[in-house]
Amino acid sequence: MKLAVFGATGGTGVEILRQALGAGHEVVALARDPGAVPIRDDRLTVRRGDVNDRDSVVSVVDGTAAVLSALGIGYRRHATTVYSAGTGNVMSAMRDAGVSRLLAVSTSSVHLPPRSRVAEYAVARFVLHPLLKRPYADMRLMEEQVRASDLDWTLVGAARLTNGRCTGRYRVARDSKLRGCWSVSRADVAHYMLTRLTDATTYRSAVEIAY
Repeated sequence: MKLAVFGATGGTGVEILRQALGAGHEVVALARDPGAVPIRDDRLTVRRGDVNDRDSVVSVVDGTAAVLSALGIGYRRHATTVYSAGTGNVMSAMRDAGVSRLLAVSTSSVHLPPRSRVAEYAVARFVLHPLLKRPYADMRLMEEQVRASDLDWTLVGAARLTNGRCTGRYRVARDSKLRGCWSVSRADVAHYMLTRLTDATTYRSAVEIAY
């Protein structure tokens, strides 16, 4: 399958590239600096461009079968539009190219767990939300845009990301809050996304993933 990948220079994006190529997929990725992508492969094409430039995005999406987005700014606290504007450009390009399948990384903590889960609620409400207020606002806007689209989308709300290995063993909750959503490796997030490319049960669903 030919895949388009955005956010390819980040930790999760690199894992998506590595596992996609290992599974035999052909991949087209976008990067402001192609040299920052640490993988070289005959089946990988890295186009120079910015996700905020719609023409750059179109050149990546055209001719692909599915789009995987790991756009983000990590744990930085500053205001951003990369989630909403960047993903908006991706979705617009998908519609023009006739591509319907989108898997996009979000974070589980952008939505508060029930107060009854005291520890999880306290960490999210009193630590993460105050610290990451501005990027979380843009991430919520991105999620709203994706949910309102007519694409075959899956929002992947990951727990705290680690650099652990790919285990293929993790818990997932669909359209509900996952209890004990503390951490998951970037490699396992990539594994989940790539193994659900054609899984229609995940279309138009928001999932949370953690160990």
